[in-house]
Amino acid sequence: MRVSNVALLWDLENVNPGSDSLFLEGLTEFAEGKGRIVTARAYGNWTNATFSKLAPSLTRRYFYLVHIPKGRKNSSDMVLVSDTLEILRIHDHIDTFILVTGDSDFRFLVLALRRAGKMVHIVCNTQNASEDLLALADSYVDYRELVPGGNDEEGSEKLPQAPEDKTRETKGAAQPMNIEDWFQVLAEAADLMLKKKISPGIGSVKIRMKMLNPNFNEKKLSFPRWSDFVAAAVKAGFVTIEGKGPESLVYPVVRVLKREGPLQQALQILVDVLAELDKGGQASYHSYRNVNSKLIEKKVYFNGLGFNQFKGFIQAAESRGLVQSKVEGLKHSVRRLVNQDLDRP
Repeated sequence: MRVSNVALLWDLENVNPGSDSLFLEGLTEFAEGKGRIVTARAYGNWTNATFSKLAPSLTRRYFYLVHIPKGRKNSSDMVLVSDTLEILRIHDHIDTFILVTGDSDFRFLVLALRRAGKMVHIVCNTQNASEDLLALADSYVDYRELVPGGNDEEGSEKLPQAPEDKTRETKGAAQPMNIEDWFQVLAEAADLMLKKKISPGIGSVKIRMKMLNPNFNEKKLSFPRWSDFVAAAVKAGFVTIEGKGPESLVYPVVRVLKREGPLQQALQILVDVLAELDKGGQASYHSYRNVNSKLIEKKVYFNGLGFNQFKGFIQAAESRGLVQSKVEGLKHSVRRLVNQDLDRP
């Protein structure tokens, strides 16, 4: 079986997990899962304290460090694009490219790579990634998913998961998702795009929906195509469609956004749990294990809400601006965001 040759190019200005996480180990493992890494480059201002801490680890893994002076962001993009096109022209044996960025400026680069018959995978921060960029890639993943640890098994005992009972009779508990709950997530995705002044195209809004829950899969909900799922959401009164064909836009029905589905209830309970753990003090970081244990006491089960891992549930809360996560080695922790945090640029 032929092994793919992989080029790994990382824009640190766009995806910066910090020097205390094990993201580099996760990224390397992800890239090696795609094939043999034959070239790896990292682009950033190496006088930056955080980046400079990463430099020794990067060089040990044979990354070539490309220095981009402070205040020259567009220059970083141009250098990365130029280098990638040079690799494409000179090294024809490289057939897979992994771009660690979510910047929309790289759309035309991804198109050029695809036209040349190359596979393109993107590792990004879904909180600021471009839906149009991710739609062009063969696959994409949030960088947090590659950081080791943070699962519900973080500890000596496996935490319980959602019971098989699918009824909604338990008061105060966030119950498992049904079809209408997923329709509501679609409406929320379209609403978030509109708030960011991004056109909620029928293709792009699927990307945004998967950012809110990476485990969404319309086929698992018995819809053979994405368009069938959207059509069912329109029929159920959760969204409307403007236009025809691939240029269609998806708009949320306003009253739907006020509906409290199980995911919205669970996210509010998460914020309440973090406030309880703060014990009336300022917002502090708490371990995933402690937070998940408290949620289970309140009958909130992340797997019943469509998440394979607890850190996926936290990522969903973070993408909505409700919490902030932090990683130090294998220790994952989270804190609630308060008004002054939300006001920060």
